[in-house]
Amino acid sequence: MPGDSDFFEAEKALIKEARELIKGEKCDKKTLLKSFTILTEQFDKLIRDVEKIIKISDGQQEYLHRIQGDLKKEIEDRIRAEEKLKYFAAIDSLTGCYNRGMGLAFLDTELNAIKRNKSFFSICYIDVNGLKYVNDNFGHFEGDELLVMVCRFIKKVIRSNDILCRLGGDEFLIIFSNSKKENVEKAIERINFDINSENEKKLKPYSVSFSYGIFQVDYGNSLSIDEIIQRADAKMYENKQKCKKLG
Repeated sequence: MPGDSDFFEAEKALIKEARELIKGEKCDKKTLLKSFTILTEQFDKLIRDVEKIIKISDGQQEYLHRIQGDLKKEIEDRIRAEEKLKYFAAIDSLTGCYNRGMGLAFLDTELNAIKRNKSFFSICYIDVNGLKYVNDNFGHFEGDELLVMVCRFIKKVIRSNDILCRLGGDEFLIIFSNSKKENVEKAIERINFDINSENEKKLKPYSVSFSYGIFQVDYGNSLSIDEIIQRADAKMYENKQKCKKLG
């Protein structure tokens, strides 16, 4: 392939010849005109060739930009798809809180954290009362609305770093980071106050309520995740039985 120095060889030869004719003593007008005509034609051809190269280059640039744009969009679409998959893998589709798997993962992380920091946290096991009654008498859509409503009241009170997850059915778990049992009791009281205020409006043909059990976990404990949840579940069952007796 010829180098850059040979690309305009013909044109350079014509220019050299034209200069020699101009400087020469024996050059006539006809000879100069002939050489000038050849040079003009060659220059015109060169311009057309350069224009073609520029058009090809512009087309390649446009094609590359289009390819880059398509590639960027595909990458962004894939990232969004992956984010959606991660979201749906972690979130309960009905209530919008974390699902069981993610909740247990958070609980494991919290356990490791308090062992490192020699701190503590508390969990609250929640069982929504009357879900079966609502489903049987008002339909499953209303039963779903009951669960969503309870979660809404809980989210309104708990802190942004507290974790609410749905264990399944009508059972939920709240992880209160760096909180003692008495602080959790106060948070639950505020949630119940809001729910009772809503019940007084009688907007629903049933009363909204839940039973709960609180268990504080200190850094020195040797309980497993399942045992911690069972302790809170047992306290929830005790409270539910007390409420039934009082009722």
